[in-house]
Amino acid sequence: MACRNNYKMGVIPKKDGLMVRLSLKPGYLSCEQLIAIGKIAKKYGFGKVHLTTRQGLEFKIKYENLEKVEELLEKEGIKIGSTGTRIRQIVCCIGSECYSSIGDSVSLARKLHDEFEGIWVPKKLKINVSGCPNNCTHHQFCDIGIYFRYILEINKEKCIECGKCENFCEINAIDWKNKAIKENCIGKGDCLKLCDAINVVDKAISINIGGKGGKFPKAAKHLIDVKTEDEVLEVVDILIEMYSKFGKGRIYDFIKELGIDYVKQKVQAQL
Repeated sequence: MACRNNYKMGVIPKKDGLMVRLSLKPGYLSCEQLIAIGKIAKKYGFGKVHLTTRQGLEFKIKYENLEKVEELLEKEGIKIGSTGTRIRQIVCCIGSECYSSIGDSVSLARKLHDEFEGIWVPKKLKINVSGCPNNCTHHQFCDIGIYFRYILEINKEKCIECGKCENFCEINAIDWKNKAIKENCIGKGDCLKLCDAINVVDKAISINIGGKGGKFPKAAKHLIDVKTEDEVLEVVDILIEMYSKFGKGRIYDFIKELGIDYVKQKVQAQL
C-alpha cells in the first residue's frame, strides 16, 4: 500500500497489518467495553490485545478493516489515538481504592484526559497522576507528574521531646530540634502513625515537570503545589501553551533551556 505512512493518529503500520492503539479514559474500562474490544480484535484482527506500558490497549488488524473497526469502537465510546507528537494516554493509579490514597487520582486523570489528550505538542508528552507520593505511576519520571500529598506540621505544644521522630523520616524531613517539618518533605504522612504531635495542616496536589524515562532517566523538578483539580487543569493548560510556542525537544529539554525558575515565574504570573 503506497500511502500506508499517512494513517491517522492511533494507527501504526506493520508488515502484515495495522496496529490500532486505543485512547482510553484513565483508571478503568467497563466490562462491556472489554468484551467489545475482545470481540473486535478477534473478528477483525489476529485475536490478541496488547497491554501497553501506559495502561493502554492496542491490537493488530488487517488493512482493509480499519474503517469498520473504528466505527465499532466509537459505538462503545472508545477512540483511536495516543500516538505521534501529541499528549499521550494519561496514566493513573487506582486512586481512592488504595489504602495509601490521599486524593482521587482517577477523577483528576479523567479530567486531564477530557481536556488535553490528543492535543498537538512539539514532541510526545506524557502525564502521570498518583494518589499519593508513593510514585506507583512513576510520576517522577515523565513530562508532567502530578501527585496528591499532605502538608504536615509539628504541634510544639503537644511535642514531649521523646526523640522518636529524629531519625524516623527516610528523607530526613523532620527537624526534631526545632520541632519543624523541612521543605524537602514529600507529604506521604508515614510519620502521622508515629506521633500525635505531627498533624495534617492541609492537602495539596504537587505538579512536577521535565522528568523522562528511557536509557538515561531524569527526575522531574517541582513546579508548584495547588489545592484543587481545577487549578491543576489551569497550570497544565499554561504549561502546554508555553511548550507549544517555545518547545523544540521534549519537556525535559524545554525546562533545561529556559530554567525551572523562569517557568515557575511565568506559570505563577498567569494564575
